[in-house]
Amino acid sequence: MPEIVTGRDLRHSIERTITDAENFLFIVSPYISLDDDMIKAFKKIPGEVKKCIIYRTKDASTSESGINDDTRTFLNTIPNLELVAVNKLHAKIFMNEDYTVISTMNLTKSSNHNYEIGTDIENAEDYLMFEDTLNYIIHDILLGGDSNMDEERLENIIPKQSFVLKIRNTDVSINGKKISEKAFNEILNRCNVRFGYCIRCGNTMKSFSPLRPLCPTCFKKWNQYKNPNFEEKHCHKCATEIKTTINNPLCVPCEESFIQECEVVWQKLNLD
Repeated sequence: MPEIVTGRDLRHSIERTITDAENFLFIVSPYISLDDDMIKAFKKIPGEVKKCIIYRTKDASTSESGINDDTRTFLNTIPNLELVAVNKLHAKIFMNEDYTVISTMNLTKSSNHNYEIGTDIENAEDYLMFEDTLNYIIHDILLGGDSNMDEERLENIIPKQSFVLKIRNTDVSINGKKISEKAFNEILNRCNVRFGYCIRCGNTMKSFSPLRPLCPTCFKKWNQYKNPNFEEKHCHKCATEIKTTINNPLCVPCEESFIQECEVVWQKLNLD
């Protein structure tokens, strides 16, 4: 759930969004003048990360560009970074693949002394809000007719489509949109995993399904109380002894590999 952040916490959220970027980084800030801490934050970003900074160009209301000369000189040394000038820009958004911050704060030294407020969003937990914000950046700000953006530059900026799989008991969603059990089973049938283990007793099951990770005998016992957060004893994919639940039936390595496999299948299904 999005959280309200203010003051130093807001600045820390923005700084984290910059330093933790591993795939892409969008910064939308009309005015930008970096202090030493923010310069250090930018230097921590891996060179291969796609970076786009959107600022306000000079217009009738301002005689200067939104980026001061020293900051522009520094940013020009950062690899894979696009600077995009936009007329009438007033929005402030900071986004990487994991976090989004929507705020009143410009990325300037003076903002540290202002009363500022923002919303801190975890993209996986609030995917639709993240998606709406990303679409606003791309379609309204970059392609809205007030920027110096062109199609060739846009190809270098748009991040790879995300894949966020969430399973909660019998509910499955991909990228924030609920899918039917039938559709999820179609993905499962194309994965390489053919059998699983009961997360309570550890016995081998005929099929692998994170939606039904208990054998019939253990399910009858679980069904008496129906607590999806009751701690079980095994990973549904590898049978390793570890704390699991109906809502989280896989150990971390198995969950990561399973999601990667589902993403490959999902992309193929989308192309069919």
